[in-house]
Order: sequence, then C-alpha cells, then structure tokens
Amino acid sequence: MKRITFLVLVFLAFPFANSVNAQMVHKGKVGLSATVQESQFGIMVPVFLSERFVLAPALDFQTAQSQGTDLSIGLIPRFYLKTTSLMPYLGARFGVLMFFPDGDKESTRDFVAGLAFGGEYFFNENFSIGVEAQGNFTFSDESSDRFGNPGNMNFNLGTMVSASIYF
Repeated sequence: MKRITFLVLVFLAFPFANSVNAQMVHKGKVGLSATVQESQFGIMVPVFLSERFVLAPALDFQTAQSQGTDLSIGLIPRFYLKTTSLMPYLGARFGVLMFFPDGDKESTRDFVAGLAFGGEYFFNENFSIGVEAQGNFTFSDESSDRFGNPGNMNFNLGTMVSASIYF
C-alpha cells in the first residue's frame, strides 16, 4: 500500500514538472533521495562528482520499543550511461546492517555488497524518480537471523524505487 501511495504522489506531480533539457548539467549538484526497498524506507544523499559519476551515502534507521534498533549505513557509487532526461546507470552497493537489541542480547553486523542497474527520470534538473534492479551478496554475522543463514553468505535479487530532489 505504501508503494502505491508513493507512485500515485509521483504521478500527480508529473503535470507540474517543467520540461527537461536534452543535456542537463549535474556536476556539483547534491540531492536528497527517499528510497523504498521492500518494507524498508531510507535516505540517500547523491552527489554528482562529474556529469556521469555519483557517490551516494545511504542510511536506513528503525527502532522498536522492547525490540531494539536497526541501523544500515552504505555507500552507493553510480556511473550514468547517458546524460539526458532518462539517465540509465550501472552501480554498486556496499554497506553494513547493524542490529542493537534491547536487553542482554548480542548486537549483530551483516555486510552487503552488490551490483545494480537502474535509471533516473528527471522531470527537470531538480526532481527525479528512479527504479533499480539489484543483485546482492550478504555476509551474515554468526548470531544474525536477518537472512535466515547465520554466519554464511547469501545472494538475493532486489529492487528499489526512489524520488530525489537536487539542489
């Protein structure tokens, strides 16, 4: 339901977006992205280091009373294949997923590394939406049940949807 609401809001904004130049200049722009991946919501801060290369720190945070805190920190480099209003890209994902339980239980740290292919559609130079397909390797902590395979490596496919504002 949350994904549907997100997509409806994006499409409602479409008529109000300005037309996009065929060649936009992004170098030096910094953005704020809201991301949805499965039931996880996150924040990314994409930084255009050149016209085609972005480095985006990422953060997910959840806390539940009497359960604990889940914190994910990552770094996402992207290389854009074109610089038009629709910008396909190849990327990678590197991160650590940490769980700090309440009480006497031990905290866990799982690691993620993966590849991605996606695209961002720029309604104008300051607003975009994106979709990404991923292949991720996860390396589970010995005491982690996050991926159902404690102490071992897993592989999974994933998707992500994002909306970004650039300054």
